[in-house]
This record gives sequence, structure tokens and C-alpha cells, in this order.
Amino acid sequence: MNKQEAIEQLEWNVVRTTDFDRAEDVVVFEKAKEIISQIHEPQKVVVPKFIADSIEYCKNEEGYGLLRAMDYCDEYNDTGEWLERPENQETFACAWLFGYEIEQEKLYTVEIPDPNRPDIATFLYKENGKVFIGTDIFLDEVPNYKWKNEPENQLTESEIKEDFEWAWQFREEVD
Repeated sequence: MNKQEAIEQLEWNVVRTTDFDRAEDVVVFEKAKEIISQIHEPQKVVVPKFIADSIEYCKNEEGYGLLRAMDYCDEYNDTGEWLERPENQETFACAWLFGYEIEQEKLYTVEIPDPNRPDIATFLYKENGKVFIGTDIFLDEVPNYKWKNEPENQLTESEIKEDFEWAWQFREEVD
């Protein structure tokens, strides 16, 4: 339902009330609330973080309009490549006009294999924004994969590749 249809619905639900010497047309609050809740609001689109960053920069730092923002984004490799696809141009425009949600980056765990030490897991983890190599020792010598569920051990592709590109081959996507 659009705004005009909502107004028409409200007009259909007008009730005349009288209070001593005065008459008023009113709409019952619950009915008005029900009608308003049916007004269509555009759904927020989902965009990658680098596009969200570009939109924020163009709107807040530069005060650009939509066309200038798209031109600006077209000048850079990652955003330009993304904008080349027609459906992404529409997504960008919708994000600009109606707001957006940031696409969740995929998370990975990275266990570096050591066939000679089944009692130890060697993996990448994040602490204070930096990625390190860590180990977990299994006292019963049976591999325990609980470490994979810890948020500090779940990394994005860019976090892994920043200092440990060689370890990317050992990644496992987090469910």
C-alpha cells in the first residue's frame, strides 16, 4: 500500500463524533495504526563493506549527490569493477536513496596441519586487531575442535591474507 491508498483507507474509516455542541471526524487509533503499518517501505539492500564505506564518504565527507558518487566510485578498482554490473548500479542507487545493510563477510578458521603432532592444533587467531599463530594442546591426545568456535579464531579473508597469505590454503569456512 502506498501513502495515497493509506489516506483513502483512513477516509473510509472516519467516524463522526459529537461532544455537546461540537462534531468531529475521527479515526480510531488502532485502525489508523493498522493502516499505516501496511504502507510499503523499500527494503534496505545489502552491499559489500567497501561500497558502504564509499557511500558514507561521498555523502558525509564530500556532500556528493548520487550521480557524482557513482562517478567517484567508478574511478577506483574495487568499487568500479563492482559498479560495472547493471544490477549493482541499481543496488547502489537503492542503497543511496533508501539505506543499506552491510554484507557479512565470510569467516574462516585456519588450522596449519602437523601430521607428527596429533595432540596439538596450530591455528591463526586474532588479538587486538592483529593475527598470530597459536597452538592448543590436547591433554588426551585426541584432537579437539572447540577452538574453531571461538570468535577470536574466526577470521576474514583479508585478515588472513594480510600477513599469512601462505596459510590461506588451509582455511575452512565457518558455518
